[in-house]
Amino acid sequence: MLHSDVVTLARVLLGVKREDRADLCDRIFDNAHAADKYRKRMGANHVALGSGHLASACHGLALLPEPFLSNKNYADCLRIIFERVLRGPIVNRVRR
Repeated sequence: MLHSDVVTLARVLLGVKREDRADLCDRIFDNAHAADKYRKRMGANHVALGSGHLASACHGLALLPEPFLSNKNYADCLRIIFERVLRGPIVNRVRR
């Protein structure tokens, strides 16, 4: 995971209601994981889900401009992402 993945995902989360952010974050992580598994198995990126990076899983979603780190809503989005990262590896929770 790259810094740009985190920033891109945070910019997506900024565009949704606060109470919906954690669920959307989980869905994007799940989609990125599924795309990564697909890429490793098939040797090509998934058409809809991308390459397995968070930023590619955000493709097609609305991105708000990146605010300063002092922006409380942005900090909340970053917190949600880092809490998701700290929960550990994703284990076959992909929703279909």
